[in-house]
Amino acid sequence: MKGFERESPQQRNIERERHSFIEAVSAHSIVEIPTEFDEIASHQLLENISRTNLFILGEMHGVKENPDIIYTLFKKFGFRGLSLEWEPDLKHVAEKYLETGELNFHAIQDSPDGRVTGGHFALLKKLRDEGMLEQFVCFDGGATGPAWNDRDEAMAKNILANLSDVPTLVVAGNLHAKTEPLTFDGEADEQHPMGERIQNQIPEVVSGKIEYDSGQFHNYGPRDFMKLSDAALPTTARFYIAEDGLYTFELPEAHMAAVPNPHERI
Repeated sequence: MKGFERESPQQRNIERERHSFIEAVSAHSIVEIPTEFDEIASHQLLENISRTNLFILGEMHGVKENPDIIYTLFKKFGFRGLSLEWEPDLKHVAEKYLETGELNFHAIQDSPDGRVTGGHFALLKKLRDEGMLEQFVCFDGGATGPAWNDRDEAMAKNILANLSDVPTLVVAGNLHAKTEPLTFDGEADEQHPMGERIQNQIPEVVSGKIEYDSGQFHNYGPRDFMKLSDAALPTTARFYIAEDGLYTFELPEAHMAAVPNPHERI
């Protein structure tokens, strides 16, 4: 893709990266994050999930704590299905890892954007071992063209095609999770995100977001979260309904996740 700086195979040590990533999977101990859950927000979301079996959560890719947040929400709201913004082939990679403990690093070695992290494989194993994962869906695939709209249309179709009676948490990049049209800087045309397309089919479906107060993430290289306020930041994670009406998981500090390809730049 134009704009990326790729290192040659000679510059990258794939075997070293493989060992580093597998070590990161083993080292990531999935934990339930201590969180202040607003009672009204929690009650409303539970009622909504009981009707729709679906909750869409927007994240910033490449945050180490994202899998822990997912686990925390599974424990709190009783999810038993997880849908991730992964290519369909990675479902087989994940299933083989869960069955045998072997991780096909070759299938993910070029992933630099933080959608796939060491913590995600640790999360899948934790959920499986605790009997909390009945359905796993990888919904990024099948777009008929290269445009942003085409991709989001395909992702929405994939999620809708895999609907079941299992309460499912859908996790996507924060722009894809939005339920209203959006426009990008310098463009006049509206984009219709995945969340909007799903809500058009299931009007009661709601979405949420992860709010990162500070710290770093890995998205085509290390990046910093911009501090939005000079006010004192909370020290405990919180879950509530924000002023924009979105269910919000607020994380005080984020850390960079371990990704398969930490070298590619955008």
